[in-house]
Order: sequence, then C-alpha cells, then structure tokens
Amino acid sequence: FSPSISFGFPIYAQQAYENPREANGRLVCANCHLAQKPTEFEAPTSVLPDTVFETVVKIPYDLSKKQILGTGEKGGLNVGALVILPEGFQLAPKTRLDKELVAKTKGVYISPYS
Repeated sequence: FSPSISFGFPIYAQQAYENPREANGRLVCANCHLAQKPTEFEAPTSVLPDTVFETVVKIPYDLSKKQILGTGEKGGLNVGALVILPEGFQLAPKTRLDKELVAKTKGVYISPYS
C-alpha cells in the first residue's frame, strides 16, 4: 500500500483556516493528533522596544513514537507549535541574533502562517 497523495497538518491548516484562531478562540492546531498534549511556554513578562528576546515552546511527548514517512519508512513525529505574536512584534532578522541564539535555533524552521 502506498498513498498517492498525503497532506501534512501545517499545509492543511493554512489552506482550511485563513486565521490560526477559530471564532471560539481555539487554535486550529487543536484539530490535530497533538491537540490534547500539555505544552509549556516561556517568554519574558515585559520587553523594551527594539529588543531581541527568546521564547521557548516545549511539547513533551514520547520520542519512541513513530510515523510513516513519505518514503514509507518509519520516522520521528512532526511536532510543531503555533506562536501568535502580539500586534507590533516581529521576528528578529538573523543578523540581530547573537551566536548563542543562532546555535540554539539551528535546525528550527519558522514559517509564516499564511
């Protein structure tokens, strides 16, 4: 058995939902297999203008769980988070990140929601 077409959640969510927050306030991510997972979010309580700061999202899950990859082999789960920045906030350009933050974020992929 080999699926001819498969859609991953992020692409599906972006095509099905214009806004990442539903009318009832629920995030569209709650519609996937990680919907009931506890999450931890760390962020500063206040920041000065034009300041680079770090936020951390942790989703504890069983690393031994596998999914079927596009090649048909078993591989690690795709796990991600949706972070909605407050109005006026934006991601810092890579040129503003210090060496420590560049090293911490190596292998982390960020894409706009829509």
